[in-house]
Amino acid sequence: MTFLDEGFQPFGGAIWLEDTFVYQSGVPHMSLPPLSHRAQKTPASPIRRLAGLAQAAEERGTKVYRLNIGQPDLLSPREFIDGIARYNEQVVAYETSQGNRALIEAWSESLNAQYGIGVSEQQMLITMGASEALIFTFMVCCDPGDEILIFDPTYANYIGFSAISGVRLVPLPCSIERKFPIPTRAEIERFISPYTRAILLCNPNNPTGTVATDEELRMLLDVCRERDLYLIVDETYREFVYDGRLPRCILELAGKDPRVVVIDSLSKRFSLCGARIGCMITWNEEVRKAAFHIAQARLAAPTIEQSAAAHMIRTVSSDYVASAHAEYLSRRNAAVDALSKISGVVTHAPEGGFYLLAKLPVVDAEDFAQFMLTDFSYQGATTFVAPAAGFYMRREDGLSTIRIAFVLKESDTREAIRILGEGLAAYNQGTGRR
Repeated sequence: MTFLDEGFQPFGGAIWLEDTFVYQSGVPHMSLPPLSHRAQKTPASPIRRLAGLAQAAEERGTKVYRLNIGQPDLLSPREFIDGIARYNEQVVAYETSQGNRALIEAWSESLNAQYGIGVSEQQMLITMGASEALIFTFMVCCDPGDEILIFDPTYANYIGFSAISGVRLVPLPCSIERKFPIPTRAEIERFISPYTRAILLCNPNNPTGTVATDEELRMLLDVCRERDLYLIVDETYREFVYDGRLPRCILELAGKDPRVVVIDSLSKRFSLCGARIGCMITWNEEVRKAAFHIAQARLAAPTIEQSAAAHMIRTVSSDYVASAHAEYLSRRNAAVDALSKISGVVTHAPEGGFYLLAKLPVVDAEDFAQFMLTDFSYQGATTFVAPAAGFYMRREDGLSTIRIAFVLKESDTREAIRILGEGLAAYNQGTGRR
């Protein structure tokens, strides 16, 4: 019997409906303790919030082109799958809290071969994706109420991480019309307060696709050194840079600077989002040790996935990432070209990553995104995009903007955006149809 079996009433009159705990009428009324401020401040994901509407559209028979989430459709490396098959232990035991030693050695050697940064196992902590590494970093570098400067718009889940850790994110606005440049030193310093503990940079940026220049990275390093701040750099999309740019790790410029914390991940580079393998890298022994203590409290990252990732890094060809890079570049060009054909849309070619922001000729992009899933289809299909207001700390700056993840093959990307254009015309004319 499960909680969904008829007649089963766990917890004195409460029932479970999927993942939602529901109190039935008829249960004696009582006041309940309030949720924590942390829980109340943690927002729903703007990436996943409309997923139920997309599922309902598919159940109606509508084909849904999913441009809402950064889930690569490229095949994961065969070497990772082989690594899982090679795991032959009879008990799947806890891995060490720092992480699988073979994975740390393979990952650090790969980084050193590509960037010459001299990282060893003493500087690395394996985490459950970049997300856990970021939460650890927030908690270690800041007390509740402390501030981290971010560039707005920003990766939406940073906002959730800040609520979980009690850290306040301070947004420095960046404009789509100006292609989201990193603010000047003077602009950044205006936002530094006695509570500021760090600057957080996603490079390449999710969701804007902006890639920081060496001059900008050096400027951020100088500000952090002079103002006694940490520089946290999320390099999840490091290899995906376009138009002649080369991948850059901040440690190439910072050396062994103890103020720098690098967040890295295998999720996007190797199409391994579900493996949940990331890491924190820092020469600051106090930061790494404190993060390690938090890692001990959560025990360990997944054992089999770490073992498989170690095998993969040792054996996978460099052609895998090069091929992925070429594919995303093709998709980027297709997305920008298709959007350029839609009247009233403002966008630009992102310099890196596999996302772009597009400002639409609508007042409320979330209402439009819902319309596309509930009231519109074109030749039996519709397009699912992420409303971008959730990527802005100042939500009003993104009300008419969407984020597109160009994670579908080029032909599907073009068709999805063509349908988006048809939907825009129908939405603005009030003639949407299923």
